Amino acid sequence: MSAYNQNPVSKHAITRAMENFLSNSMLTRGAFLLFSWLTVWQMGRVVEYTEHASVWFPAAGFTFSCLLVLGSRALIPIMVGAVLITIWNGNHYQLPLNTNELIWAGFLFGLAHIIPYALGAAIISRLAQRDEVSVPQLIVTFLLVAGISAFLATVLVITSLILTNQMPLADLTKTLLPFWIGDMAGVIVLTPLFSGILIKIFPEPNVKLDVFTHEGLGSKKRLLNKMSLNVILIIMTMLLAYLTESFESSFAIFFLAVTHMWIATTETPVFNIISLAVSSILIVLLVHILELMDFVMVYQFAINVIAANALFGIAIPQLKAHNQALETMVFTDLLTGVSSRHYMEQRADLEIAKSHENNLPLTIVVFDLDDFKFINDQYGHAAGDLALQKVCNAAKEKIKTNDVIARFGGDEFVLLLPGLSSNDAYALVNEIKQKVQAISIESTKLSSSFGIAKLKTGEDYKSLFHRADQALYISKEKGGNHITTA
Repeated sequence: MSAYNQNPVSKHAITRAMENFLSNSMLTRGAFLLFSWLTVWQMGRVVEYTEHASVWFPAAGFTFSCLLVLGSRALIPIMVGAVLITIWNGNHYQLPLNTNELIWAGFLFGLAHIIPYALGAAIISRLAQRDEVSVPQLIVTFLLVAGISAFLATVLVITSLILTNQMPLADLTKTLLPFWIGDMAGVIVLTPLFSGILIKIFPEPNVKLDVFTHEGLGSKKRLLNKMSLNVILIIMTMLLAYLTESFESSFAIFFLAVTHMWIATTETPVFNIISLAVSSILIVLLVHILELMDFVMVYQFAINVIAANALFGIAIPQLKAHNQALETMVFTDLLTGVSSRHYMEQRADLEIAKSHENNLPLTIVVFDLDDFKFINDQYGHAAGDLALQKVCNAAKEKIKTNDVIARFGGDEFVLLLPGLSSNDAYALVNEIKQKVQAISIESTKLSSSFGIAKLKTGEDYKSLFHRADQALYISKEKGGNHITTA
């Protein structure tokens, strides 16, 4: 993230000073977390559109982040914050509860708020520490856990509010959905951002999210350009809803999913997370400023959909890389670096069809090493592997770009030579044979045997390969180090 700050020295100095401040004592760290949690909670109250329900609830995201990064170290500050906020709410809403009742209500609220997010954070923390878990798996699991944790927190918190006479039972049905969507928005949008900040400033975090931060922020110019585009799009769509006062026009905000998916698939994860937080905050503020409370559920759902879409977009480059790696494993022989048998057979079918259609020559060559078992037995399998690698390198030096060499199994290889006449194919094979003869493993010189078959009219791959393989068998019967044409 150093690209985000033009003065990395001062940034590192601030970070070190913060780390030193927070490492002084548990009391200092607890006070910092308490103050931060109360501040973040009040951010949600600014955009509260009914009692106990905000457009989003950033405290849910901060709680999830604290429990994810700090674990049990965050429990007491959050619980104290829950009690203090409940006392504040009691006075703010003039609830008929005394101080002891508010403290008890705050304790229940704290438990109801903390337990679901602690369980969710524990799942993500354990998953993030497993090497075999991919980024797409982690992101999809986080989105599912965020939704489930927010729902459980909503049910438990509302239950605690009803039991402690802070909310009438009659308000349950109208509060449940917006409460849940607001909490879920806070978790999905802000947990990645808050987690990154906490990891930076707190010593010994429970999780490392280097897989998301190792690329840094990226280009500051692109950051400003793309975020500016998002800001313009948000303002235009929300002004449209404000000016027309049309419920349908509020759905234009979902167009933002397109630009955020674009950002997610072309920029770094850090850039994606920051731009997502900025867009969401702007949506929330404009709902409040433009008094779009009649459309608030649309914007709540939009924030969640856009955030989930953008976070999953982070996984797309990872999925592409993973698919490319799988493709390499399927189409490439890992020992020698030449093509695999699977790739050769697919390519041969294509080249044979092209050859028949355009009346072009095509030759297949099957070859292997003579007395390869002796190399393995005499010098070990490592020496045998080295022999195979050297033979492949020798062959690759002679073939053209459009030609294919594949390992068919063991020490047997296949050459696919489209466009070569019989004489040219024989000359090429002879050159490869001579290069193989120049290779030595320890004190033993290598030699190889070849079978060549030219494609006949109407012939398929199975028949062509069989003829080349039979020609190789004849070369072996002649004592090896020989070329036979079918």
